[in-house]
Amino acid sequence: MDNEYSIEVEQLSFPLSSILQEIGYGQVTPKDEIRLLIETLFNEVRQVVHPSCLFQILNGEIEGEKVILENGATFHVGKILSRLLQGADQFALFTATVGNEFQKYRKEVAQENLLHDFIIDTIGSCLVEAVGDKMETFLEQETAPKRHTHRFSPGYCGWPLTDQKTLFRLLNGKPCGIILSEECLMLPEKSISGIIGIGTQVNEKAYGCRYCEMDTCYKRKRRKK
Repeated sequence: MDNEYSIEVEQLSFPLSSILQEIGYGQVTPKDEIRLLIETLFNEVRQVVHPSCLFQILNGEIEGEKVILENGATFHVGKILSRLLQGADQFALFTATVGNEFQKYRKEVAQENLLHDFIIDTIGSCLVEAVGDKMETFLEQETAPKRHTHRFSPGYCGWPLTDQKTLFRLLNGKPCGIILSEECLMLPEKSISGIIGIGTQVNEKAYGCRYCEMDTCYKRKRRKK
């Protein structure tokens, strides 16, 4: 059974400081007019979006470099994620999104203004990660006292993006209103999906970026700053 939640922005850990840091103002104070612009766009986004998340818990096991679920579905997660998911005997398949309203707002407000578009894009990226974090708190309430791994997504750490098709099929095709394109990209764009390992023996602290060999990953670049 799917566990789906509509989320109020006020429920999220989504401070303005996180936006400023992602934009590049972690150690630098922006000019007054830039800070005012960021604050204005940040507050406008908070007013228009309707975030949501969903997860489904299935029994399963790790076999080689695969996750094999109780219903026979298989994810070819690769050597890195299969190692990080070791100890799991259940798996949460999930999606989280900021919703279609965000894309409509971005199109209307940003138009051809590259600065506005960059700021709004950054706000959306931070927001969807906050929705993912909230989804994990719901998952913890459902699965306690078991532990869970970090969340991992198709397209990272050697997990083929094409496994999105299997994930979305198991989540009834359009979870949280998210549409999967033929290229396995999600619409709305500010959406995430993936898998979380659950079990008494899983390593809660191991994260894929420590082991990932993908030099072009934006998370790797950000981590080296």
